[in-house]
Amino acid sequence: MITLKAKNLLPLLLSLFIFLSCVLFQTTAQAADNHFTKTVKVQLNDGPREVKTVWIDMKDPRIRVEAVLAKGRIGAVDSFENIYNSAGDNETEVIAAINGTFFNSYTDMQPAGNIQTQGRNAFISNNGTSIGFTVDNQVRMESLYTTISGSINGNWDYPYNWSVWGMNQVYSSADANVLFTPDFGDSVDAGSKTAIVVRNNRVIAVQKGLSPIYSDGFTLVFGAEAYSSLFKTGDRVDYKVNYHLIDFSDGIKKGNPIDWSNVRTTIGAGPTLLKNGEISLNAAKEGFTDVKFAGRAQRSFIGESRDGFLVMGTVNNVTLSELASILKDMRLKNAMNLDGGASSALMFENKIITSPSRKLSNAIVITKKKERPVRIQLNGREMFFDTDPYFYNQRTMVPLRGIMEAVGAVVGWDSATGTIWALKGDIRVEMRNDSNIIRVNGVDREMDVPIQVRYNRTHVPVRFITEIFGAEVDFVREKNMVTILMENSNPTDVYDRAVAELNSGNTAGAERLFLEVLNLDSSHAGAMLKLAKLYASTDKAKAAAYYEKYLEIQPKDYDVWNSLGWIYSDLGNVRKAIDVFRHLSEQNPDTAAYWIALGELHEHYQIQDYQAAKEYYNRALNCSNISESQKSKVYEKLKKF
Repeated sequence: MITLKAKNLLPLLLSLFIFLSCVLFQTTAQAADNHFTKTVKVQLNDGPREVKTVWIDMKDPRIRVEAVLAKGRIGAVDSFENIYNSAGDNETEVIAAINGTFFNSYTDMQPAGNIQTQGRNAFISNNGTSIGFTVDNQVRMESLYTTISGSINGNWDYPYNWSVWGMNQVYSSADANVLFTPDFGDSVDAGSKTAIVVRNNRVIAVQKGLSPIYSDGFTLVFGAEAYSSLFKTGDRVDYKVNYHLIDFSDGIKKGNPIDWSNVRTTIGAGPTLLKNGEISLNAAKEGFTDVKFAGRAQRSFIGESRDGFLVMGTVNNVTLSELASILKDMRLKNAMNLDGGASSALMFENKIITSPSRKLSNAIVITKKKERPVRIQLNGREMFFDTDPYFYNQRTMVPLRGIMEAVGAVVGWDSATGTIWALKGDIRVEMRNDSNIIRVNGVDREMDVPIQVRYNRTHVPVRFITEIFGAEVDFVREKNMVTILMENSNPTDVYDRAVAELNSGNTAGAERLFLEVLNLDSSHAGAMLKLAKLYASTDKAKAAAYYEKYLEIQPKDYDVWNSLGWIYSDLGNVRKAIDVFRHLSEQNPDTAAYWIALGELHEHYQIQDYQAAKEYYNRALNCSNISESQKSKVYEKLKKF
């Protein structure tokens, strides 16, 4: 017989009370394969609740989780039914759906959390929690700090790197900088701001007002003149989406970087409810301070069980704390809150279980493919396309533009001849839809299957087309995955590796990789500038040559002109150095450093024009931005005359 001392009785009774306040006492279920709906009845202090849930076996490789936008774009709303039905086609069955992230339901209908669909980012956010789904149906749940950084002509460093406030977001602020993609629509009104219109990563227009967003590009809208003035027609423009964990230690700020590259679908909402089976709830810490997060409301949630099921559900009239306790008692492993209230919605097998009372901005939709999806990896990194790869006559077909851009080739269309072309380095490929003849550097070659148009996209056999450009291709049957190995396939990737080598002190390795970048993209100004700076201390003639090439692309980079002027001087070509600083003084007449340089160069023994040197020094003294140290230097110089 066990006896309890009085001091141990109170904790036991309190624990028992908490358990009874959220007890699961009845469940009902409908099973279909390994996916089913189940209603879980729980008893709270003030009465019973029904937790309506859908369970999806993520071990089924045909299952996909999609983030679906209303009417296919940011800022639109539609009925829940229309949204989830839009994810189905002849190859795809819609199994279940739940509402997604928050949105401005009373104003501009803009969402408020991360949205990634088919591997591409449609919206970014820096608070709350995001749930991500990889191509092999692994579930990830993290607090993400998502940013965008960009480059011009391969320059990822100041002054040609750029950033934006958001993606497909509408800001009222006059100085807002935003990137707009086709997920926003086919145009954006820049108003008095400057729009940079990009196609195939090249600037085709710099303009004001209503501006197009092309399906093969994006449009930047800059309120900050300091950014918009950097761009000109013909520039190459690239951007990266950067993922970090949110650091909650002091407000919300960027934390450690995180690899999110293998995630195909992301929806951000929050807050987190469970982490590793334990309650992990702090709404205010995640940035949710609205009163609606404190009280009872209709709630939607998504999470995963310990045995590999995705669990989605809704429950009425509960606090976030009560919801977290319910899900813990249901033995979920990880879970997070979604949008709720009038947006709560749940469907299974085309039957709406919880009906929203408003139109929605987005939804999480579970689909099942008729065939197991084909995966493509390039150099170990998962690749995503806007149409699925498929098998045809034992060949894997992939979207032409997507695969060509991934391996660093430029794709174009000759309307006069109806020819599609792809160019990388010294290899040019020409082809036509519905033909199995492909021309490589003027020589016809025959493929096993013809080029096909499906889903309004041109598709090509992945092995044949990538091997032309030097790739090694294999097929991993157990993963239904094509692997492509291609050294130095993408200039940006090679450039990143070169910078890493340079930062580690391996200048020889960095030099080799920067040269490889230029082999892949001869107009990559970023690599030119890095090489010029590398050679500035070892081979000034080479440094001058790369500075000159760089300035052909970035003619207004006055810092580089300055460096080139002194390189010319070091090489003994004083007259060319004088030409450079004259150019600089004409462009920036109030910059004292350029007049001082002209003075010193005219004192040079090759020139010895002391009267001109004196005039230039005096011009320097008239500059409004001259520093005290520069003044002292000039006065010392003038004492000689």
